[in-house]
Amino acid sequence: MNTIIMLFLISLLILVHEIGHFAAARMFGVRVSKFGFGLPIGPTLFKTKWGDTEILIHAFLLGGYVSFPDDEETKDNKEEDKETAKEDSQEEVLPADSPERFKNKAPWQKAIIVSAGVFMNVVFAIFLTMLAAAWYHKLPTGTS
Repeated sequence: MNTIIMLFLISLLILVHEIGHFAAARMFGVRVSKFGFGLPIGPTLFKTKWGDTEILIHAFLLGGYVSFPDDEETKDNKEEDKETAKEDSQEEVLPADSPERFKNKAPWQKAIIVSAGVFMNVVFAIFLTMLAAAWYHKLPTGTS
């Protein structure tokens, strides 16, 4: 039972981490093409579209990712590759100089987006500590 609880909490921590990246990216106007919970190993259990973002839940829940349009580009930027990618994904291809691209943001904005996952983990840990303190009517100590 403890193993199941641990796996659940790790999965929850990963989800909170990825939500941090997602929220920071959207706050700065960066387009997020995919938000994946779980590693893309094996089948995709759930798939939906929320605005411009494709939400995916994979079978292997120990992992996650936030994908930007910059991540999906190939090293060859040929016109036919862009057209094929556009037809496959059925979404507009962002121009290289679009302000919605991660690579076109200021360095301080990129730093916030990258570090937002860790920041959310810290906030979540404080929240869980306060929740435990409220539940047990005392703060956790070194022995509990």
